[in-house]
Amino acid sequence: MKKILAAILAALMIASISGCGRDDPEDTETEETYVPADVSDVPSPLKINGAEIPYALYRYYYAAVKYQYDLGNDSFWRDDSLYGQVRELTLYYIRRGAAVAQYAEQSGVILSDYDKSKAKQNVASNRYSLYEDDVEYYKALDLYYLTEETNLYLEEMSLLEEKLFEYLTSEESGPKISSNPELVRRFVNNRVIRVDHILIKNDEGEDRNENETLINELAQRIASGEDFYELKHKYSEDTENKNDDTGYYIAEGDKSPQFSDASFALREGETSGVVTAPYGYHIIRRLTPDEEYITENFDTYFAPLYRQHMFDAAVQKLIDAQVIEYDESYYAINPLNLK
Repeated sequence: MKKILAAILAALMIASISGCGRDDPEDTETEETYVPADVSDVPSPLKINGAEIPYALYRYYYAAVKYQYDLGNDSFWRDDSLYGQVRELTLYYIRRGAAVAQYAEQSGVILSDYDKSKAKQNVASNRYSLYEDDVEYYKALDLYYLTEETNLYLEEMSLLEEKLFEYLTSEESGPKISSNPELVRRFVNNRVIRVDHILIKNDEGEDRNENETLINELAQRIASGEDFYELKHKYSEDTENKNDDTGYYIAEGDKSPQFSDASFALREGETSGVVTAPYGYHIIRRLTPDEEYITENFDTYFAPLYRQHMFDAAVQKLIDAQVIEYDESYYAINPLNLK
């Protein structure tokens, strides 16, 4: 899940906060008296390598993941079978942030006073450009399950990851993550595949049952011999490649676990059945790599893809080695009682 923090995690994440809000506090508070929520006294739900993870940080990621599934509609959670998935993905984001911080410490990469000042300036710039006054700003924080401290932490972590990546790929570090053409070529040959897909998105306000019915119908029509690309051009909601049949080149972990696992399970020329992801449904076709395209885009696309993959692999090793301790409250949190 490359640069997820900046993508859920933007990355990271977050511009990612743009939709994971709770009910608008304006319904119950006036602008003159509005006070932001205080969760500083809520127990930490878990520890990573002995360090407590603040509830405020955990709930932000939890809310962002929750929104991927329900698009702000709590009636989605009549079935609690997906609670575990939300908890698992939230935990991944938390663990990845801790691993990036550990990797930076091991590499001697820290945020300078200038970097921290820049983070504060970035947060302030967004605050005063997006909100008319403090009341609107604090309402927005509550709406997106954020605190000022968490908001600043996310900005600092984004800068830290960027700084760490730049160091590891620079001559200053060796570089620890190189762009040796032979290594990149080996990576492309063994760890990168080319795929295309039909995407039906679960956008806010849409009927998921209708979307599921449509994607199942398309899968059946393809299985019965209809042309994959004709159906893609007509129905796919991937605006980037709806009318472009060159497909995508992906490495393992680049996309959602559901998309990645299904793609790599296919042989060249095979088409999947319906693949369900939090944000919608896919039908995936694995394609034969285009060597001419790879050669033309070797330095601009595939070398950066390799560097990011190597960075993520190093972070994953640290994640795998983490010692996690869970508070009893960790398992009590669910999409309907998040506060």
